[in-house]
Amino acid sequence: MDEIVGKMGPHDLGGEPGSKIDTVDHGMTHWEKHANALRMTLSGKNLITVDETRRAAEDMGDHYFEIDYFRRQTEALAIVLLERKLIVQEALDQRMEEVQNRFAVPIVPLPDSHDHDGKPIQEDESGEGPNLHHVMNISMQELLQEKGLVTAEEIRNKIEIFDGDYPNRGPKVVARAWKDSKFRESLLKDANPVIEEMGIDLEHAARVIVVENTPEVHNIVVCTLCSCYPRVLMGQPPTWYKSRSYRSRVVYEPRAVLREFGTEIPESVIVRTHDSNADMRYMVLPMQPEGTEDWSEEQLEKIVSRDCLVGVSVPEGVV
Repeated sequence: MDEIVGKMGPHDLGGEPGSKIDTVDHGMTHWEKHANALRMTLSGKNLITVDETRRAAEDMGDHYFEIDYFRRQTEALAIVLLERKLIVQEALDQRMEEVQNRFAVPIVPLPDSHDHDGKPIQEDESGEGPNLHHVMNISMQELLQEKGLVTAEEIRNKIEIFDGDYPNRGPKVVARAWKDSKFRESLLKDANPVIEEMGIDLEHAARVIVVENTPEVHNIVVCTLCSCYPRVLMGQPPTWYKSRSYRSRVVYEPRAVLREFGTEIPESVIVRTHDSNADMRYMVLPMQPEGTEDWSEEQLEKIVSRDCLVGVSVPEGVV
């Protein structure tokens, strides 16, 4: 066993001890959304692969543990783009200096009466301009734009769709499955074509596998390697999904993890943990709550949360 552990990479967390899970989703700053959108756009165009960026991150050694998720993602992306010769180091260094200088402007304090059209102001950064990794992402995007490989509109649209569309798609699929038994049967057999027949563009995503909760079995989803997750159906994975504690503990003590989310599963029910990867993503089809049989699909969508689709919670009314 010691020999195996010695060969494990920093992503290999399944089954390791972990601390209590912070079950709060802390959301993402703008620069993190931009980093995510850039990587997903490049992956969707087959300019990079998830496996490449994961390998680049794993090769960072101790540095892997010194930076957080999106900084690792950014540095790994730069490594892959350099390896593929889509950018060169000298051009990246020069562009990063230019971008930093672009933001070197005086900070103008806003008057107390400034209310941003009645909406609260959300300070994304410290007030001192973008951090180094945001600068790196902006620079990589600009260099790729100049080669005609991406456009600013593609990245912007990806950020917008993450906030406005992706999170609503999974609940629509579940509501349809609850109302249409033939659809449900096809969904469980081969999800991708059935979902796309609903008019949902999966954007050439990896294979989606839908696992059904029943009175006998409760399913829960994880990615022990990093954060593989059906983003085009559920939006950005929550903060806790990417955490070391969740990725390690949910494999060997899923009931304890569920309890931390406030979900109690009877001992008579089998709990199955499904580990996603670069080639396939899992989504849970929860049980429909009793008393909702006559509800419309629109009503049913509203009781299906993202956490239900991961399996850490159940729709209200389900025991």
